[in-house]
Amino acid sequence: MKNLKLVCFDLDDTLIREIHSVMLPCILNGKEKEHSLIQEQEEKGLLDYISADYLRSELLLGLEERKIAQSFLEIAKPLKNIKSVVEALHEQNIKCIVITVGPKQVAKVVCDIWGFDYYYGSDYEVVEGVFTGKILNYIGAEQKIECLQDFCSNNRIKPEECIAVGDGSTDIPIFQYCGGSIAINSSPKVQQNAMYAVDTDDLTDILKYIGEVIKVL
Repeated sequence: MKNLKLVCFDLDDTLIREIHSVMLPCILNGKEKEHSLIQEQEEKGLLDYISADYLRSELLLGLEERKIAQSFLEIAKPLKNIKSVVEALHEQNIKCIVITVGPKQVAKVVCDIWGFDYYYGSDYEVVEGVFTGKILNYIGAEQKIECLQDFCSNNRIKPEECIAVGDGSTDIPIFQYCGGSIAINSSPKVQQNAMYAVDTDDLTDILKYIGEVIKVL
């Protein structure tokens, strides 16, 4: 694995399923019903995903940030063996990061639990440990590439030395930017833009595809 230095993971529907990174704090704040209404409008095409996320952010008003770490594993539905995959890649001196459109506060908890090297996410405002309901800096599809570039620049890693793992349309630009890409539990459209695709509830299933990508790096 000498030519691979970094694997970049999406979060929602990639590492965790059903309960998304912005949905989880909404549940903690007693706003699950309101979140579902916004989700329904988005699915009907009445809201784009960015507008929907700004509305969701308002549902976090008053939530204490510390509650995310306290309750994450009780609510989230992660794939199996995330930590095992991170450890296996670390044994090969391959760094692992998370880049998500969702709140960076949730991405940090994911990073701490499973041992990722770094994380990026939308900056939901927190003042004195409490969410204000505002987003200070939103991470969309194109900004995901900027996040990856930031990490690579700080760690002397080239784009061709990276593999991106994700499931959604916001991952397609980063798939195209990296040397390799793996679509996981994704739609046909996303699969068409990835080098490899897999449907699984066990993250260790991506390791064989990482091995295949390395052969062509």
